[in-house]
Amino acid sequence: MRHLRVLCAIADTGSISRAAGALGMSQPALAAQLQRIERRLGGALFERGPAGATPTPLGAWLLARSRSLLPAFEELERDTLRRAEAAGHARIRVGCAPTRLAIYVAKSLRTLLPDADISLRTEQSLDPLPGLLAAERIELATLDDYPGHELSPPQGAVYGVIATEPLFVGLAHDHPLAGRDEVELADLADADWALPPMVEAGPREHFWAACAARGFEPRMSYGVNLDVALDLIAEDRCVGLFQATAPARGRVTLRPLSGTPLRFRHLVGWSARGPLAGHAADLVQAVTKTYWAESMRAPVYRAWLKRHGPLDHGHSVNL
Repeated sequence: MRHLRVLCAIADTGSISRAAGALGMSQPALAAQLQRIERRLGGALFERGPAGATPTPLGAWLLARSRSLLPAFEELERDTLRRAEAAGHARIRVGCAPTRLAIYVAKSLRTLLPDADISLRTEQSLDPLPGLLAAERIELATLDDYPGHELSPPQGAVYGVIATEPLFVGLAHDHPLAGRDEVELADLADADWALPPMVEAGPREHFWAACAARGFEPRMSYGVNLDVALDLIAEDRCVGLFQATAPARGRVTLRPLSGTPLRFRHLVGWSARGPLAGHAADLVQAVTKTYWAESMRAPVYRAWLKRHGPLDHGHSVNL
């Protein structure tokens, strides 16, 4: 059904870029999803040209049937959810960006709504999550954004801020800079860097801008997932970025960056018409409380907080 919604959005807006905006996705992510749908169905569904995207005969046939299927399915889904909520068994589908906030949300939901049917799925990228919220395909999302790339909720969704967290650098335990309390980003100008291959524009541009402000262009030698990056960093072949709340990583040492040039916000988003709407304030409070309680278990972050205090203005933490 999510695939059919994507096809209808492209047909209704007349272009992939406008459909991506309507669904709260990036254009590359939506184009890649359309390619996967076409491969699965065995043929092109849209002709791409200067005038935009127009359905092929196969696409038009599929769209005609989608227009009747989607409203019926959405009505069935809404009725089912209402009955489940009335019986005290709300369904909470959680879509998660690849950060540790997913863990804190799961803990908070179990305490806040012990009888709810909760399912959780982590996406490789946060790009699909706003569109899934807007389409009511999920009830809750964990998100993150970066300075200059702040997220705005799509129609029908609401966002709440949990905390702003610094990014730390991961170094081999015997790296020359690993013994410092804080590391100057400029001192890593000659380092090889490892970052996830699917990193979005927000974190990527924030990182590059911080490096440019310190007079260098980072050498992106490894586009790898976390498990591979940890081995490479432990062997002192590169350095990488980590959440301040990340747990100890064996032969990898986490160090704060002087002046906190890199930071991001944790957000939660929920459907304004979903079962969490009436619990929104309690949810944000519970997740925020869990976030700070778990943060105190990260020794390097705890020490950094003692020196600098939280990045969120006016927030107090019991150290």
